[in-house]
Amino acid sequence: MISNIELRTSLSLGRKLAHASSESEEFLVSLQKERPRGKDLRKWKGYYEERFSRGLGEIEVIDLSTSKTTVLINRYSSGPMEAGIFTSSWETATGKRHKFRWSESSKVLMVELNEDKLEVPSPRVINGRWPETIEKNDTDGHVDWEDIRELDSGGWELTGERKFILYRDLMLRFEDYSIHNIDTVRDSRIEDYKWIGVEEKRALWWTAVADSSRQLFSDSGRHVMISGAEDWASISIRNLSLNGLGILSNPRLEIETGEINARLLGCFHPAICGGILLGCWERSTGVKGRITMNLESETLGINIVPNRVTINNHE
Repeated sequence: MISNIELRTSLSLGRKLAHASSESEEFLVSLQKERPRGKDLRKWKGYYEERFSRGLGEIEVIDLSTSKTTVLINRYSSGPMEAGIFTSSWETATGKRHKFRWSESSKVLMVELNEDKLEVPSPRVINGRWPETIEKNDTDGHVDWEDIRELDSGGWELTGERKFILYRDLMLRFEDYSIHNIDTVRDSRIEDYKWIGVEEKRALWWTAVADSSRQLFSDSGRHVMISGAEDWASISIRNLSLNGLGILSNPRLEIETGEINARLLGCFHPAICGGILLGCWERSTGVKGRITMNLESETLGINIVPNRVTINNHE
């Protein structure tokens, strides 16, 4: 998705994602009791198992000297992300900061680290900027856990798709690294997204992310059939919950126009969820839509209408 966002924002985001990944990993590791120690990866307790469970690539150290380290990451998920994650683990293990660079091929990522005297402060806590409502939703009955399969090539997949775990902390840091440079969004349906309670630059960023998510969903060619409001709950389970993105609650559907109002619970990120939901709505109706998300209410409210209808301030 990052290439789609780069096209829409006219920004180069690889380095920003790498640094956000490194910072996020450092923060998460600081919360753990067991941390990597030393330069022998085989002695990092539970490290390989943890990487496998997250769907990350396999590490192979090919050059190790006093001040320089080179590793290969086989079957990696995202080059910038995995480069940042490993660099942070290496810095924790060695107690020293490093500059890093990476190069990618179709199957192998090479990361080169060089010791650096730079003083970098520890990462701060970062929180979501939208209302979060916790309600009990039993989705276990909608997930066929037998569909989870370990891959011979490494990693795992669910319903035929390779998965990796992306922490929201990383996504929020990536967003903060990126929004200061954004001035406009191009090749996007900017008028079809409204974020109530979000400042201008962040709203531009969210629109770029949402429209990228919508396009990727549309390109997937998935079928979406809606006959009543209750279908939206199952649609959100299939397209959001199974990917850890959230679930719709209390959907209300206007049959004649297709207008949908609902609350979004357990939201990973409003822009990603909003783009996918708009894609679902357009696949089910066959017309272009507009989405509003209200971050100023007590719950995260969404409204989707045909894009010929003026967006008002919905819940």
